[in-house]
Amino acid sequence: MDDNVSIEKLLKAIRIISQIMLESGAEAYRVEDTCTFICHSFGISQVDSIVLSTGIYITISPPNKGNRTVISRIKNRSIDLSKLNEVNSISRLITSKQITLDEAIIRLNDLKNNVSVHKSPFNIFYGGIAAAFFTLLFKGGFIEFVLALLSGIIVQYVSSKLKNLDSNQFFIGFFGAGIISFIAISITYLLKTGDYNKVIVGGMMPLLPGLSMTNAIRDTMRGDLISGLARGAEAILISTSLAVGAGVVFAGAYSFGLLV
Repeated sequence: MDDNVSIEKLLKAIRIISQIMLESGAEAYRVEDTCTFICHSFGISQVDSIVLSTGIYITISPPNKGNRTVISRIKNRSIDLSKLNEVNSISRLITSKQITLDEAIIRLNDLKNNVSVHKSPFNIFYGGIAAAFFTLLFKGGFIEFVLALLSGIIVQYVSSKLKNLDSNQFFIGFFGAGIISFIAISITYLLKTGDYNKVIVGGMMPLLPGLSMTNAIRDTMRGDLISGLARGAEAILISTSLAVGAGVVFAGAYSFGLLV
């Protein structure tokens, strides 16, 4: 191991990298492999890491320096491929020694605080476009396309506001499905045309936890049973919230005679 390497800075760097990756939707084994590669590049061969959906535990054993452990609690989880790409680039620069640990920590903190990630102001509109074209896949017409576009934009806007309030995914899914169902049922009832079922199904597609379920299966197949089960339970909970949100609106619509 390089004597000029600060163990504290190395632990801090891999902790931030692991936290960003897990919060952005990376699989548990990918986070563990990244920590191992970085430590190996600094001559530390003994690396033990346990990555769960709610926490990270990493222990390294530098030669003649005992064991050093870092723990990080994970509270927020989402899907952010741009952050994953950025953190992968930084980790490669660290392993190839193209940047120092001090530089890496500064860039990682900026990335964690979204300083260096410029999100498009059209993201809300993109959510509506995705919902609208999903409706077309379910053989919806022009009316269904427009309604799905409108409801998708509104849901993305409301979801972004709820995320800023640190609301959990259950309530985001609940309100999202409720908004889509309310718009679809009420407007098709007023216009006396259009199929609200296609609007609801297409509008809810972007809200489904497809990547979370995929990661749950991948983690389970790799032997990370706790992480896989936790991610699977989270995906099922989000799917349930969507069903409950739509069900509440349907029940209200039947009560007021909007549906027969």
